[in-house]
Amino acid sequence: MNVILLDSLGDIQPDNTSPILVCASHCGDNGTFARKLKNCRVKAVFLNNAGIGKNQAGISGLPYYEAEGIIACAVDCMSAEIGVASDTWESGIISHLNPSARKNGIQPGDSVQEAVAKIVGLYNQSSSSQNGKDTVVSSDKKKENKINPKKQIQLQFNGSKITVTDSITFLSDSNAGDIVVCGSHGGASAGHYAQKLHLKAVFFNDAGIGKNNAGIQSLDSLSDAGILACTVDCMSAEIFNGHDTLENGIITVCNQLAKNKNIKKGMSVKDAIMHF
Repeated sequence: MNVILLDSLGDIQPDNTSPILVCASHCGDNGTFARKLKNCRVKAVFLNNAGIGKNQAGISGLPYYEAEGIIACAVDCMSAEIGVASDTWESGIISHLNPSARKNGIQPGDSVQEAVAKIVGLYNQSSSSQNGKDTVVSSDKKKENKINPKKQIQLQFNGSKITVTDSITFLSDSNAGDIVVCGSHGGASAGHYAQKLHLKAVFFNDAGIGKNNAGIQSLDSLSDAGILACTVDCMSAEIFNGHDTLENGIITVCNQLAKNKNIKKGMSVKDAIMHF
């Protein structure tokens, strides 16, 4: 039974054949990713709890995965770095799970590898099991983003055009040069998308900051790439909710380019945009 490691849910391919996905994305969702994973034939997924955060947004995907018949677990953000799938696989400790996971004997406190072993033990009866051993595949594929107008909105604020989206993975090359307010975490994988899209500025969720400051890991590299970047407190705005980030987000960390514009910790996102 194959296990695939992905740093971002945005990287999963339509032709995926691995039923178990260990992913370093947050476990926030409104059904969008759950439907996508079902269409990609995923049967079990492990994600990051992103500090849990406001309205438990960091684990809000669990019931959506349940509705799609997918075993889903969230790992503690202090046990594994958000945005780094290899660390989720090697070190992730489960903090929250859906009923389907419980039915498979998974419990809070299990490691990701222990949980995968339980799933395989119950379901891997075919010859593809390779004599009972799991195959772990790390994928660096980056699929091209296709724009979906329903997944982003543009608005004018203080004379600047702002793009608001729940996930940075919903953007496309047409967003180059945009100021983006998104519901994604500020980890390395999200930073990759920001650099690839050549954004002007981006506001992320800090995802509880987490292990090795992973939730804000991309900010310095984005500054080096000429992209202003900030994160907001996961308790001030829901992860995977760009609108809440814009309306209620309170900044926790700024990169040097943001500091150069006198954007500071404790400032609201709206106040920060006034500095553009």
